[in-house]
Amino acid sequence: MSSIVAIVGRPNVGKSSIFNLLTGSRTALVANFSGLTRDRQYGKAKRSSAILIDTGGISSDRSNFAKEVLSQTESAIKEADILFFIVDAKEGLLGLDREISIKLRKTNKPIYLIVNKADNQTDRDFNPEFNELGLNNIFLVSAAHNSGLGEISDLLSDLSPTENLFLKENSNELRVSLIGRPNVGKSTLINKLSGQKRVLVSAESGTTRDSIEVPLKSKDKGIILIDTAGIRKKSSVTKKAEKFSVMQSLEAVKRSQVVILLIDSEEPLVDQDLHLLGLSLALGRPVVIAPNKVDLLNKNQKDVLKVLIKRKLNFAEFISVHLISAKNGSGVKSLLKLAKEAYISSTKELETSFLNKILSKAIQHQPPPMVGRFRPKLRYIHQGGKNPPILVIHGNNLNKVKTSYKKYLENFFRDKLKLSSTPLVIEFLESDNPFKGKKNKLTKKQKMKRSRVVRRSKK
Repeated sequence: MSSIVAIVGRPNVGKSSIFNLLTGSRTALVANFSGLTRDRQYGKAKRSSAILIDTGGISSDRSNFAKEVLSQTESAIKEADILFFIVDAKEGLLGLDREISIKLRKTNKPIYLIVNKADNQTDRDFNPEFNELGLNNIFLVSAAHNSGLGEISDLLSDLSPTENLFLKENSNELRVSLIGRPNVGKSTLINKLSGQKRVLVSAESGTTRDSIEVPLKSKDKGIILIDTAGIRKKSSVTKKAEKFSVMQSLEAVKRSQVVILLIDSEEPLVDQDLHLLGLSLALGRPVVIAPNKVDLLNKNQKDVLKVLIKRKLNFAEFISVHLISAKNGSGVKSLLKLAKEAYISSTKELETSFLNKILSKAIQHQPPPMVGRFRPKLRYIHQGGKNPPILVIHGNNLNKVKTSYKKYLENFFRDKLKLSSTPLVIEFLESDNPFKGKKNKLTKKQKMKRSRVVRRSKK
């Protein structure tokens, strides 16, 4: 059976760096100041089926926010089978380390002490004082130099050699990323859908920093929800940590199969929302727009909201819009259903014969406009890819097809194929002239005929 390992310790001892190295990812944010990690972050070990949990630092801070971070860490400790206790070789053994050690001992779970930042012999000389903690399993490592982590990987392989499917990416899992501006309710929605306080929620914007993956159970298809950091305008992003968070959010969109764009129902589809929408569509991801906090609106305000969104989405009318309240759970289950439908639309297998019938009807209904003395000829079509669907049209003079006609074809195919919330890409491929560059060799008879024509024309 696979083991779950919680990586714990005080702030800024290198927990996230060790997590990234052991999982072979860059999932957890890393910086040279404390308090960056806040939520629990899960990942699968590289050479083992063990599941690692990166946690926020356990500090002496007693603020409400610090208590929330501590609650997340305690949940990870409770969930784990094994504990990796990280300490700092450069700073040595501190009082807070002793307090954490006592706290971990009370769990009666196996504890492995990992002394990080042992970059040189001077740092390693601090090792004896950590013996005061009374822990037998001690490892000296340097995450900065990737030193000593091999022993930890071997340990994980011994502890958990069997395969686990907890976070394994396969065809039976749908990856859905939640994006939006700060404080629109992404974390609240994650907690509502997962049925637990999985990520921190605060009225303060920018609470979420890492992109947190949360697996959900489903009857037909497993779902991994990815909670991302709120993305503000580029000009407003000044702090280095926030820049990394935004980069991670964009990376999450690339790795997802469907995007849910959360917007504030009281301030819907501002420029930044439209920017995020355009970015998702440019990456070819199906998008479902979810105006949140509709519990604050009356019926008339909801009707006005729908009209406003419809008017602003005139360039992308195919996108599904679903009103929700993440706080009270209104509409959240239907939201996942729409995400699944969008994914099905984006991965449809389209028969070539069916596509050509639709193309014939489209041309019959509205032929491509003349360009000079010639009309572009659209000869045949086939599917060129999925997620997003790509249709390739072959023909002649296709480089002269007007943009308005391309849009007409896109809408015509979208309607006939019943595609929902997914971008549709139509590519035009000019048919090659088989005689291009070849000289026309005349037979002896053709040459004699041409000579007669030339002589007659001279007379």
